[in-house]
Amino acid sequence: MILKKFTESARELKGTVIFAEGDEERTLEAAVRLNKDEVCKVVIVSSAPDKIEKIAKDKKLDISKLTILVPALDLLSDSVLNCFVESRIKKGLTKEDAEKLVLDPLYFSALYVKSDKANGCVAGARSSTSDVLKAAIQGIGTSGDTKLISSFFLMIPPENHPIIKTPIIYADCGVNPNPNTLGLRDISISSIKSFRSLFPGESPKLAFLSFSTKGSAKHKTLDKIIEACNLAKEYFKNDSSVKIDGEVQFDTASVPAVAKKKAPDSPLEGRANIFIFPDLNSGNICYKVTERLGQFTAIGPVVQGLEKPFNDLSRGCSVDDIYHSAVITLLQSRK
Repeated sequence: MILKKFTESARELKGTVIFAEGDEERTLEAAVRLNKDEVCKVVIVSSAPDKIEKIAKDKKLDISKLTILVPALDLLSDSVLNCFVESRIKKGLTKEDAEKLVLDPLYFSALYVKSDKANGCVAGARSSTSDVLKAAIQGIGTSGDTKLISSFFLMIPPENHPIIKTPIIYADCGVNPNPNTLGLRDISISSIKSFRSLFPGESPKLAFLSFSTKGSAKHKTLDKIIEACNLAKEYFKNDSSVKIDGEVQFDTASVPAVAKKKAPDSPLEGRANIFIFPDLNSGNICYKVTERLGQFTAIGPVVQGLEKPFNDLSRGCSVDDIYHSAVITLLQSRK
């Protein structure tokens, strides 16, 4: 039901999604479905458009209403193009090599989004995560409030779950192995923004997770968590709708009865909907345990911290995964 609700909300935006791997079979099939369902306008990119036609013919896909683009410099905003080329020249590339890089479908798609010609981009069915993120960072750039790119998983509970009744966010479970204090702060800021883009009108309740609750243990590894929590509170000090606490254990953050005993003064009251993990080990392990043993549906990883959305896919993704990634991408573009 939540995915259906997301799709309906995305449709109302009347936005545009660009797919950097337009000649990838699953991607093309998802693009056609999005167009058929009138979720958004669809742009697909390929340096070899004849491949798109062959796939469409073999799979009997109607691509007549899709916008098919071959990367070209004149399809981008002059200011965006010039800024990108100049930035690459400063990094040691020649002007010719920088312009050649622009014609790479991943970079072209990122710059197309940067040019405000699409709400966001989806790629990764064929490309590595490192290549996707590199193009996104260089082509779009980070948001003004953060310097770190991170990711989150949207964890959707099974029906009649005894504790969690609504979707929650786990971060970061896919990008940063061991973020420092400022990194955790940036992940929390981005996660709150992500939560609000998906659930407008709902109050973010963010927990910085640990093996300790409010000083119940002492260890040097807790210092960065506590400091990051304080920095996040400072950032949102004028926003009373945001509740933040840490360091707290998972049960304290998610079970009201436990919260009353372990942290009776916590503003979360055991009802956190955003969980920030201290490192990638703990985050990745927990999301998989929650998914497999807890029978939650995990959507992601969804990239966050960019100025505009550019989402990565697993190379083992399904057509449904690509479809839903595009929907999430549209929702992330909401201001």
